[in-house]
Amino acid sequence: MRSKIPYALILPYAIWLAILPVTTPIPAAAITSNELKARVETATKELVDISLVGSVVQSNKDVISKIEPNYARLYEFKSAKVSLKLPDKLRMEGKLGMVKFEYIVNGGTKIFRASPVRINKKEDYSHDPAKLQSPLDIGLVTPTLWEKRSVEVVDDAEAKKNGEIKLRLRWPKGDMVHYIWIDEQNLWLKRLEKRDGDGNLKVRMVYSNPKNICGMVWLPTRSELYASEGDLAGAIEMSDIKYNSGLPDSLFQ
Repeated sequence: MRSKIPYALILPYAIWLAILPVTTPIPAAAITSNELKARVETATKELVDISLVGSVVQSNKDVISKIEPNYARLYEFKSAKVSLKLPDKLRMEGKLGMVKFEYIVNGGTKIFRASPVRINKKEDYSHDPAKLQSPLDIGLVTPTLWEKRSVEVVDDAEAKKNGEIKLRLRWPKGDMVHYIWIDEQNLWLKRLEKRDGDGNLKVRMVYSNPKNICGMVWLPTRSELYASEGDLAGAIEMSDIKYNSGLPDSLFQ
């Protein structure tokens, strides 16, 4: 004789099965480039300027010789003072022996100056923005990241696992591509890779030891430079960090 299960007991189970697909959690949608830009604008809205000292704490000349000159040149100085005024003014100054060198970016203009040896070079790179340095070069993520280049959020499982947002950066001129990894919570730069049009790695920068400098703004205070083969070329640490000190525009001329 077959046992009969009361209908009153079957009905709740059937209802639960019917609604199960609806109540299953749906993964959160990945952040868009515009949403990320809005977050960065909010985080940095109170930041006007920043200055710091970058000191070389590790250096391997053999590896550095294989690195692109724009990156390797920084390791010729034991230390350099960096001044940044948002959105697009950057100044680096340091000494080689008794000669003081000044490197300035002001909008689309790049200036290289060394008065004792009569060097004063001024060039317009507004047509080639990939060759202009920006806050990102010291590990600071600001809205200028979206200026004169395309920014694409990359769906990357490993980045998500590590609490990171991975971005692909492209410029209107040339085939160079940058990939960057940003801390998802505090929006500081964790890693940067420069690749050519064929996807070959040219240089890698790894950033660490973030410090809160202005409300919601975080700045990594250590950067490590790696050659394409993975060898460590050198490391720079940042100190004497000051912000919103009223840097004059004349400093960037």
